[in-house]
Amino acid sequence: MCAVVVTVKLPPVEVARAALVLMGIGVAAYLLWRVQDVLFLLMLAILLATAIEPLVNRLRRGPFTRGSGVLLVYTLIILGIGLPTYAVVQNLIAQTSAFSVTIPDRLQQLRPYAIGLQPRPLQTVAITALDGAVQAFQAPQRPAQEQLVEAGATAAQTLLRFITVFVLAYYWLVERPSIKRVVLRAVSVRRARDVNTVWMEVEEKLGGWVRGQLLLMLAIGVMATIGYVFLGLPSPAVLGVAAGLFEIIPMIGPFMAFAPAVLVALATVDPTRALMVVGYALVIQQIESNVLVPRVMGRTVGVSPLTVMLGILLGGALAGLPGAFLAVPAAGALQVVLAHVLRSEDPSQSEEHHDAADRAAHQNPAAARRAA
Repeated sequence: MCAVVVTVKLPPVEVARAALVLMGIGVAAYLLWRVQDVLFLLMLAILLATAIEPLVNRLRRGPFTRGSGVLLVYTLIILGIGLPTYAVVQNLIAQTSAFSVTIPDRLQQLRPYAIGLQPRPLQTVAITALDGAVQAFQAPQRPAQEQLVEAGATAAQTLLRFITVFVLAYYWLVERPSIKRVVLRAVSVRRARDVNTVWMEVEEKLGGWVRGQLLLMLAIGVMATIGYVFLGLPSPAVLGVAAGLFEIIPMIGPFMAFAPAVLVALATVDPTRALMVVGYALVIQQIESNVLVPRVMGRTVGVSPLTVMLGILLGGALAGLPGAFLAVPAAGALQVVLAHVLRSEDPSQSEEHHDAADRAAHQNPAAARRAA
């Protein structure tokens, strides 16, 4: 038997078109990679906008426009952050300074525990980590002028990014209806309804995630600080703030939140106090997982653990820490989109749902326009 080889020759026009499409995709990917910092700020702005939009919409029922409502919410945010910060900043700076000065001696006190570890490879790793940490904290500091210039440049850049996020969030909220109308007009009439539903669900998930994370960070920080005060740990405010900040890191954040407190207890007090810190951390984790997360986050912002893990790995591989930070809200939005694209519901039920939505829109057209 002889094999028959069939060769298909594509027209030159099709080959050129495919090559142009591939080139366009490559150029778009390169441009997105080059402006990833801008995209990161835009994503933060969208998260901020979706988080405060419910409050802005409530203010619109009164004498406020959308723009003035956003400015009022910004004022409340600045006062809510600025006043407590001003009240505790001096004490926090003093505790941080004292903690950073004494940390090398505290790390050296951990050496006997590291030497007593078994097996030998674990002992070697612990001693090497302690030596590296001590050397890092005891490294000679840079000249004062150079350090001042670098700190000033970093502070100015951080402040500029902070202001940029708020400005972008303001314009996103003000121009969101226009942007949404443009997007809906770009798709067919049959698909516009589904696109509008996906848009609203994504915004609800993103806003709920931001509000839930802020409440969880505040709760963990307050509980940790109170516990550290009663346990007699040094610099309880610093350790509490660190616990609250670590809480925002997906998956591993709750475990990292109490690691500094355990190390400080080992270095400054005794192993028994460190075990008490571990026990208190376990109690807080149980409260968080069984009480706070179900009540604060709710089912509306639930993202499957597999989606979260894959999102963190992909985000970290593509964009480092910023990518890992945005992985969970991005994964939540992607999960909403995929749930609608790959929906497994019965077509008749889908039609009944759409018919109900149409009847509600006809009965209350003003509410439908506000939702859009």
